[in-house]
Amino acid sequence: MLIAILTTAALLVSSLAAALILTGADAVWTDGAGAMLAAGHLLLTAITIVGALVGAARWSVGLGIGLVSMLAIPAVTHAITPAWVVMVGAAGFGLAGLLGSGLRAAVRHRPPADAPPRKAAGLVLGMLAVPVLIGALQPGGVDRWDWAVAGGTVALAVWYSRARPTALWASRFGLPALAVAVAFVIDFPWWLPAVAAYLALSWLAWSADVRVAVIPLASPGRAVPIPAELAPGDILDAAGLDSRGRRKETP
Repeated sequence: MLIAILTTAALLVSSLAAALILTGADAVWTDGAGAMLAAGHLLLTAITIVGALVGAARWSVGLGIGLVSMLAIPAVTHAITPAWVVMVGAAGFGLAGLLGSGLRAAVRHRPPADAPPRKAAGLVLGMLAVPVLIGALQPGGVDRWDWAVAGGTVALAVWYSRARPTALWASRFGLPALAVAVAFVIDFPWWLPAVAAYLALSWLAWSADVRVAVIPLASPGRAVPIPAELAPGDILDAAGLDSRGRRKETP
């Protein structure tokens, strides 16, 4: 467990250092794009930590590896500074922990019986990753419309994660609408990856697993009265009833 804690701590430190680099004075991503990248990365890092240490979720390992891989962007595009050294060092330590047996031993090898289906978890994580993609595609800066699209997608993810049936339908119809909107807020051809991501998320939203996560196949039943003659005698005795279902008289 100690290795898991150190690994997730390294992921958090590397993400914080990356946020300083992406929002610094000499950042390559300017006019809010770096802030969007940093905010999205920090949000996903926090989810990874909670998933690993609290939920012991197996997906946290893959998500953590993906987050460390994303740090290659500021590592290659930005100058070497103290924050850069901290980011690279912490990311390397975190990657070693993710690839080794320390963190993998702390997570479940099989999902619990009440865990959401993989596609449902993938839908939520995919929607939360959208701000990172929108920011990465626009190093020259983002405007309020970019923030509106990214914020709307995150709001859908939070809403769906609360297992609301209305959120399911909002995601199914809202994601295609956001795919159209993102084509207007990002210049061609850079909006193509974003639109492809939204279409992939829309496909997930219409899958059966995503539906089952909020609308179970088996719904709770209701009590149906049965004749007393058909009820077992021990149940009637425990309820204080005779064979005809009448209350027994107490002496």
